[in-house]
Amino acid sequence: MSPTVPFWLVAVFYLFIMISFALAIRKIIKKQLVVPSIIAVIFIPFSTVLFVFSSIGRGNQNEWEYFIDRVKEFELWAWMCLVIFVYLLYWWYLVFRSRRIRDV
Repeated sequence: MSPTVPFWLVAVFYLFIMISFALAIRKIIKKQLVVPSIIAVIFIPFSTVLFVFSSIGRGNQNEWEYFIDRVKEFELWAWMCLVIFVYLLYWWYLVFRSRRIRDV
């Protein structure tokens, strides 16, 4: 059996993904940040499935080591996952910025 990252790390990652997905749908329904939220709703399931299926044959590495090695080797799936994750961080920045502007 291959080594794996600690459960708490996996839990935090998937909690981030689930909260992002739910909040993006909420933002679409409320008609706030519609275009960035639609992009997030499309990217989240795509990247999650891509990440899970691409990590199946990782051999003697845990998920994180395998992902970093694939990024260093310029594998397309790894770079796509990285770009999507950076987009999600940007999307969260937009969410917090829009909330702060609304509160002022």
